[in-house]
Amino acid sequence: MTSRYVLTTEDAERWRAVLPTNAFVMGSVEYARVLEKLTGGAARLFVADWGQAAAAYPFLQRSVRAPPLAAGAGERWDTFTPEYSGPIFTRPPPPGDAGASRFADLFAAYCREQGIVAEFAHLSPWTPPELLDESCVHPNREIVYIDLTWGEEEIWRRSLTTDARRQVKQAERAGVRVRRAASVEDVREFHRLYELTMARRNAADRYHFPLEHFVAFFETMPDNAFFALAEHHDRVIAGGLYFHDEREVVWHLSAADMAFSGIRPVNAYHYDTIRWAVRQGKRRMLCGGAYQAGDGVFRFKANFSPLRAQFRTYRRVHDMATYAALTRAWSAQHGGQPPSSEFFPAYRSVAPTRPATSRDVLAEPCAAAAAPRD
Repeated sequence: MTSRYVLTTEDAERWRAVLPTNAFVMGSVEYARVLEKLTGGAARLFVADWGQAAAAYPFLQRSVRAPPLAAGAGERWDTFTPEYSGPIFTRPPPPGDAGASRFADLFAAYCREQGIVAEFAHLSPWTPPELLDESCVHPNREIVYIDLTWGEEEIWRRSLTTDARRQVKQAERAGVRVRRAASVEDVREFHRLYELTMARRNAADRYHFPLEHFVAFFETMPDNAFFALAEHHDRVIAGGLYFHDEREVVWHLSAADMAFSGIRPVNAYHYDTIRWAVRQGKRRMLCGGAYQAGDGVFRFKANFSPLRAQFRTYRRVHDMATYAALTRAWSAQHGGQPPSSEFFPAYRSVAPTRPATSRDVLAEPCAAAAAPRD
């Protein structure tokens, strides 16, 4: 007998009971609450239990408002997920159990009931494939990760390149000091550096996060998020935002004052965090990818590890007629030009004022499968 239900962030205790923060930080209710405030979406946790096993799927639901939606047709929505997430087993199936293959169909049925037009997910490289419709999974780019089980000595010798080791020592000789943010004022310093970094990279507006976004992580996730700061002569010159749970560490954002790049503060705080993660018994660190394949950001991250994983996205259309109508409406609003095929959903495309980068959503629609059988 399969049961399914959906939780909101108002159901915080039940959410934590199903998906504890320390089991999956990117799917936690605390992280979901911060994303709700940032994006205006409504966070949800879809849970399916088929006796032998169970799985949960954190996502955010946002309203779709556009002229082609007929009066009285009811509200329409689409979904997206936190970074490196997707559905996860909360009770793994025994060998030979085939129940997981119905999970995607159960979620598709929920989407049809709720008027959800399209579903998008930033998948963890280790999302169980049996919980997905594999035809809707799209490779995006390679990301760098570190196997923390190697231990400090092996990571220094085998994971870091010669350049990385030299640059860490360079920071040490220059007197770069690493510490954690301990106050809102420290978080403000990180935000200052982050805004400098986004301006230098000519980043799109959606990557310019307000100070309150970072303060929310600092204040509401003290056990699972931190800002590593690099200082020189008592001045904060670089920093990184990390999330972590029992097994995994995610290097989420980095910022630096390039006037101090010669003393390698980013190398200093990142290597210090790697050592901390090893000592805490973490198993893996996700360092992410880059704006474009092989660019300077990717080469920098690659200096810390030879290991790669495939970052994938999930793009599924649950209401093809409405999706097509919304896409036509987008085109009409932009002088008849078609939306970029590099965005999903297409009707949320950004008008082309700059070349798309690999941080933008790359996608083609994937039609949902038939309803699940009872």
